[in-house]
Amino acid sequence: MGRTKNPYLVTAEEMRAFDSKAINEFGIAGIVLMENAGRSTFEILKRLFEDRLEGLLVSVIAGPGNNGGDGYVIARYLINHGVDVDIFLLSPREKIKGDAQINLNILEKMQANIWDVSSEESIESVEEIWAESTIIIDAILGTGLKSEVRPPYSDAIVQINNLSSFKLSVDIPSGIDSDTGEIRGVAIEADRTATYGFQKLGMAMYPGRSLCGEIEVVDISIPKISVDLNPPPTCLISAPDMRNYLEARSDPSAHKGTFGRVLIIGGSPGKTGAPAMAAMAASRVGAGLVIVAVPASLNSILETKLTEEMTEPLPDDSGFVDSSAAQRVLELCQDKTCVALGPGLSTAPGSIKLTQTLLNEYEGRLVIDADGLNCLASDLSFLSRTKAKVVLTPHPGEMARLTGLSTAEVQRNRFALAKEFSSKHKCWLVLKGAATITFSPYGQSFINSTGNPWMSSGGQGDVLTGILAGLLAQKLPSEEVIPFGVWLHGFVADNIVDRDGPRPVLATDILKEIPAFLNGLTET
Repeated sequence: MGRTKNPYLVTAEEMRAFDSKAINEFGIAGIVLMENAGRSTFEILKRLFEDRLEGLLVSVIAGPGNNGGDGYVIARYLINHGVDVDIFLLSPREKIKGDAQINLNILEKMQANIWDVSSEESIESVEEIWAESTIIIDAILGTGLKSEVRPPYSDAIVQINNLSSFKLSVDIPSGIDSDTGEIRGVAIEADRTATYGFQKLGMAMYPGRSLCGEIEVVDISIPKISVDLNPPPTCLISAPDMRNYLEARSDPSAHKGTFGRVLIIGGSPGKTGAPAMAAMAASRVGAGLVIVAVPASLNSILETKLTEEMTEPLPDDSGFVDSSAAQRVLELCQDKTCVALGPGLSTAPGSIKLTQTLLNEYEGRLVIDADGLNCLASDLSFLSRTKAKVVLTPHPGEMARLTGLSTAEVQRNRFALAKEFSSKHKCWLVLKGAATITFSPYGQSFINSTGNPWMSSGGQGDVLTGILAGLLAQKLPSEEVIPFGVWLHGFVADNIVDRDGPRPVLATDILKEIPAFLNGLTET
């Protein structure tokens, strides 16, 4: 953590800005960037096919813009290495301009096989050539796509997806919105994507992520100093650095107080497992001391479930937190380095009062999940006024309640919605789901690369809450441990499936295996 080399993710606008600076401030001509992109993609093909390209049949299918221009460069290198290449123009020749036109002119002078397929009828006439191709190069549509894909591009994409040929996409599979991952009607189902400069944001989010195949980021010579001076705000969390976590334990005189104290607040009738799992997760990531506060009538159940963790009975109203519990919770918070509110809590009146009191008066690190979020949704003004360092961990349904939108609306606009909410309310926001998104109140964002559908089961959110609270309690920087905690949760589940084969991964499975996987990480 802290010195991670996680790759940047960029929007189309951010990528255009890097290209523009390279061209206008550093003097790297656009045609040089295009040449670098095409040549490097050719090298990928050489490697994939073990330098045995001669005799292969390749179809380069190009749109009107620079994406097509990259395809023309690839075609030139392939032709020069003895490959049988056909280039198909999905746009009329006269609409191809700039650097793309220059590279198309070169192919024409090389007497390359160039086909005009800018109509639906002409696409039908070349279907047999495409079907016989060993490799299809998708150079149709790039990162500027913001509307539905129209004919002839949509016709070509449908036809390409029906082929068994190896499909390599240039920069991004055509049809994917590069900022959201949304499929704009139809999109190429690539086997591999060579993306230029940086991976695009939409390639890290679903459904776009599922269509990219293997992704390779190609260096097109964007100056490093340009990136260092203005780094993209979004990273893909794929390889966290554990050094800060280990350094915190390098002092031989350290004791449990060194690694923080966590208070977990939750529980209601039928929901005692939630705070118990959160507490065990906090212990397993190294928190020095963990206390679970639950309604008094449930305390004996928690004492049975937990061994290392302590319990604290709260004023009780028929198994729910009583309104008078808020003051006792504030007393318990005084020496805690992180508080987690919500697992199994309920939305009873006492729970709402407790949530609002904590936001009003607590100033430490506060993770809010589950019913804590539902209690918060009744009045977001408490979130805006709080002095606590708040981390919210909603799933899409809870995010819908926080925003007043439908779950479908949340899912359609996950990234922008989470960014706006985090910025407005000055809080950390972990929007759970496939490719979980984490936003800091300072504009940083992180897309998670771990996790799988086999971990879709009850209690996973409680485990994640405990992981985050346990890491935050150790006083490590939030921008390190929050993305790391999200990554670790999915990483353990991925490794269980890799080891045992596809099977449901329960929350308690992850609890049991966190220490072993932490140990494996520290050895790398």
